[in-house]
Amino acid sequence: MENHLPKIAHIAISVSNIERTANFYRKHFGFCLAEKYSHKDIGLTIAVLKNGNSALELFEFKKHKRLPGYRKGLESDLRTLGVKHFSFEVADIEKILLRLRRAKVRLATDIRTFDNGCRYFFLKDPDGILVEVMEAS
Repeated sequence: MENHLPKIAHIAISVSNIERTANFYRKHFGFCLAEKYSHKDIGLTIAVLKNGNSALELFEFKKHKRLPGYRKGLESDLRTLGVKHFSFEVADIEKILLRLRRAKVRLATDIRTFDNGCRYFFLKDPDGILVEVMEAS
């Protein structure tokens, strides 16, 4: 019997505006639109963004609910059970942080360091969804 670990196929996020969000991930992280389709019966549009082996699936419902207030802060969101964020690994964390600051991307933290020396920071996408940027070790 072979022992294969499953591959994560994609990460899905619900957004208020697919075009704005797709542009954000294209501009700041190099994602390209691979596919777009809809489920008109439930008022849903889906866009699949790809960057190499990474895929983001964006859901835009015509009738959506905003992110609750208790999920908007990093520490309060991390304490709430459930999926928290996704992370991009970069080679030069200072370089990308400077580029994101110049682009006026909303940052949730500055660079922080774990006990093991791993460095990271968090930003917020156009809908306030937390995204981690982590330096490759």
